[in-house]
Amino acid sequence: MLLALLILLGLAAPIAIPLATDQPPAYVAPLERDHTLVGKVWLPASQSFIEPAELVTRAEAADAVLLGETHDNPDHHALQAWMLARLLASGKRPLVAFEMIDAGQAQALDRYLAASPTDAAGLGDALDWDKSGWPAWSMYRPIAEAAMQAGVPLAPANLTREQVRALIKAEPEKPLPPLPSEQAGALEHEIAESHCGMLPAAALPGMVRVQRSRDAVMAETLAKGMARQQAAVLIAGAGHVRTDRGVPVALSREAPAAKVLSIAFLEVKDGETDPAAYGGLFDTDRLPFDAVWFTPRAEREDQCEALKRHLERKKG
Repeated sequence: MLLALLILLGLAAPIAIPLATDQPPAYVAPLERDHTLVGKVWLPASQSFIEPAELVTRAEAADAVLLGETHDNPDHHALQAWMLARLLASGKRPLVAFEMIDAGQAQALDRYLAASPTDAAGLGDALDWDKSGWPAWSMYRPIAEAAMQAGVPLAPANLTREQVRALIKAEPEKPLPPLPSEQAGALEHEIAESHCGMLPAAALPGMVRVQRSRDAVMAETLAKGMARQQAAVLIAGAGHVRTDRGVPVALSREAPAAKVLSIAFLEVKDGETDPAAYGGLFDTDRLPFDAVWFTPRAEREDQCEALKRHLERKKG
């Protein structure tokens, strides 16, 4: 969540990625490429590894496939593009929803797709991507390109900044289902920790509302996509695709019969070779995803220091 904030503040550096290929793409993130877990796919429920081909088979059998990323890791975007390409090759025609495109950009998205339905290169400019704060369009372009070449629809799946500001101040007009107290406390703690303890306590309830409302919007978008296309794919941060309190929970209310597969692309940690131990990154005993694909780490500056400098500049 901190990384998402830094990206929106323009503090995360863009990195280009290659197009998806017939095989899982080669890794380009520079750190821990030789880690024993890199390239392995872990199933938390069965505590076992599977091959990428088996993960594709499971994705083909799902109605909704949620692809959770670390926003500034180029390997995560390359793998998202690869997974989408494999689904399209199987004959599925999902709606592809992006956390990075908000409801306020829907008209610009529709206009561009109507005028240039197969040209992903210009979509970033049409959406003013350079002003959005997300990593460079070159990271996301292969995902959009795969969808557009196949003729499947793209959709926004996020709140506008105006909606976010309103939620920070007040409850949403459509009340959110209450979270169990343990889950609510864990989410508040996650938000506080991910912002390096720099948020005032009074801001946390509003930030929780924003996170949960984003999950709800993504779930609504996916449900509509499944009704229209019989399948949907979500491109979002890994925190949104967690099965314990993220989009899968909201989607179970919107489309209770849907078969959902949540995949997180997760960076390895130096010296940590036990996949089960990575649950600690999410304050859980078990990783809260249906599958985890381990990748190298992207190189980035200290996020807490970057956030601290930004806040100090705002005060100044």
